[in-house]
Amino acid sequence: MTTRFRVNAPSVVDETIDGEAVIMNLDTGHYFSAQGTGCEVWNWIAGGSSAEEASLSLVRRYRVRSDEALAAVERFVASLLKHNLIRPDQEGGDGTARGVAPTLGEPGAYSPPALQVYTDMEEVLLLDPIHEVASSGWPMPRDAGVPSA
Repeated sequence: MTTRFRVNAPSVVDETIDGEAVIMNLDTGHYFSAQGTGCEVWNWIAGGSSAEEASLSLVRRYRVRSDEALAAVERFVASLLKHNLIRPDQEGGDGTARGVAPTLGEPGAYSPPALQVYTDMEEVLLLDPIHEVASSGWPMPRDAGVPSA
């Protein structure tokens, strides 16, 4: 059985800007960047594709060997899982990429997808007032006498 994935929302948010996927794990305060093939694979995986389907897109786009592409995508997916950015999709996504992945234009030189990890803003991001609210959500502050959930 082919494993498909989904973004680990609501703990993880992402945006693709100018060929770069910027991903943030709100639980840890870590943020991530994936450029080039990493951005493409992120969008395929986040759209519900399996590692096999994402690697086939790299094979077609960059004319890289299928075993090389699959190994690179599996390493990338393992990194995404390690950082709790994605989770297996029990419902089964449709395998289509989100965002810019199929329309990036002419491919450059192939390089394996990579995830850059940034932890320098962890303390600041975890101090965000959104984390200090009642279950009713922001901007309603938590009552001083009510214990947090």
